[in-house]
Amino acid sequence: MERVIINSDVLIIGGGTAGCYATIYLGEDSPLSVALVDKANISRSGCLAAGVNALNAYITDGHKPEDYIKYASNDAGGIAREDLLLDISERLNAVIHDMEKRGLKILKDENGNYISLGWQNLKINGENIKPILAREVRKQKNVKVYEHVNVTDFRFDDKVRGASGIYRPNNPENLPHQTWYCLFNTGAGFCMGILAGAEMTTFEMRFIALRCQEL
Repeated sequence: MERVIINSDVLIIGGGTAGCYATIYLGEDSPLSVALVDKANISRSGCLAAGVNALNAYITDGHKPEDYIKYASNDAGGIAREDLLLDISERLNAVIHDMEKRGLKILKDENGNYISLGWQNLKINGENIKPILAREVRKQKNVKVYEHVNVTDFRFDDKVRGASGIYRPNNPENLPHQTWYCLFNTGAGFCMGILAGAEMTTFEMRFIALRCQEL
């Protein structure tokens, strides 16, 4: 087995939506070298691997970020960090507008307004959301992508964050794992952090409704 040493300023483990977007952000707005590692292929990995038809995180006209905080907090039974929700909610629309500029098709009416499915939902043609993000990642000159690489252990000096798919989702018993999730979502990131001695926090509420969903 050949041993290869990869040096980078930032290592992002997981090329799902969050991993890709973080990589794009660092690629465009910082001089740091970035290594993005994914167990699958970043064009079809993560919880949006199969595409989605709605964005459930947009503040429509007549509403404000505080409305989203109330909605998400109520949905979580009150177990939520409202300060973090506010920080996220204030940036929701900017991210969605950015994705539209990158090629995501957001459906509009005859007047050019977004078609909403609810006051915080937008209708999209999102089957290509991951290919769009993968294309944008590969544009970054300070980013190297490593696919079909399964990270099993690491050393760290600060904090380790991220993983998915280890808790039962909130759906009927005959749907134990929703089909839009990539099958490679195993929770390995949690395992690595625990084995390395990382402090694992905020596990009392792992879901806040700031996500995309297939309806």
